Amino acid sequence: MLTAERVEVRGPGFGEWYRVHREAQDEGRAYPVTWSQEEMFVSLSRVDGYWEREIWAVRDDAGAIAGTLLLAFPMSDNTSRVEAGIGVRADVRRRGYGAALARTAEERATEYGRTVVVSALPVPFDAVGDTPGQAFARRFGLSVANVEVHRVLELPLDEGLLDELAQEAARYHEGYELRSWQDRCPEDLIDAYAALQATFNLEAPQGELEVEAQAYDAARVRSTEDHSLEQGRHGWMTVAIAPDGTLAGHTELYHGENDPGNVYQWGTLVSPAHRGHRLGLALKVRNHRELQRSRPQPLVAHTFNAETNTAMNAVNARLGFRPVERAEEWQRKN
Repeated sequence: MLTAERVEVRGPGFGEWYRVHREAQDEGRAYPVTWSQEEMFVSLSRVDGYWEREIWAVRDDAGAIAGTLLLAFPMSDNTSRVEAGIGVRADVRRRGYGAALARTAEERATEYGRTVVVSALPVPFDAVGDTPGQAFARRFGLSVANVEVHRVLELPLDEGLLDELAQEAARYHEGYELRSWQDRCPEDLIDAYAALQATFNLEAPQGELEVEAQAYDAARVRSTEDHSLEQGRHGWMTVAIAPDGTLAGHTELYHGENDPGNVYQWGTLVSPAHRGHRLGLALKVRNHRELQRSRPQPLVAHTFNAETNTAMNAVNARLGFRPVERAEEWQRKN
């Protein structure tokens, strides 16, 4: 029986592991979003108390890596979960390598006491029947728990469009203040910003995924910022401050030195008590303007949203985002 081996991130096998991993993740995708090798190395090497990550491999008869496994264990919240990603070289599929890695994922989940396994799969819109990845996930007892759509937007946006959208939204949120920063949250906002981040998992549509609120405080905000900067990723954030001084919403964009052609839209959230004021549109317009002041070059922005998130999808459509693939999250609960 094939067996998997743990790969040391700082060892000589990491480069080969990454090449096989990336090739499998990017295969057939017009807009791949795999982390760069430098970003992946930082993430796998980092010890912060919030996540533990492992990488595993199986080898072919010639001793080359045939398949890869990436495991991520949340450690401060959602501790029933493990996130797993498996990739196998195209030339050696259907020879048991993926199954060996799936068994390893199950064994490690058991050792960590995890009862929920989640795996993300990109799926082309024109797929007929199960893709190989979907069929593999189904074989090992996973089922679709959440479906998002991966959308892209070519930047920079026309300043005239941003002016028009900002003016359109402004009359709906009089009394609210928009405030922006880059990389590091101001000290006077950090506690409120952490509290808003903690609610994201419960407020954003998650389908049938089993998730709980994240344990977020000022220390975790700083840890996340440090992690991104170590990866070479710079962040642009804009928040909405309500007339009573509370934080009503936020949005985030990230651009990486090691992934220079892409920008990633991370979380955008408007608290339920403050919805209906066009804050989602206002936040994103302001944040794109802030990004373009320091990153005016052509870029591709990526965002992922559930189809049920109609308000945010409408905002993205106004900015010009267009769908390129489905992003499915598969889950198994033991």
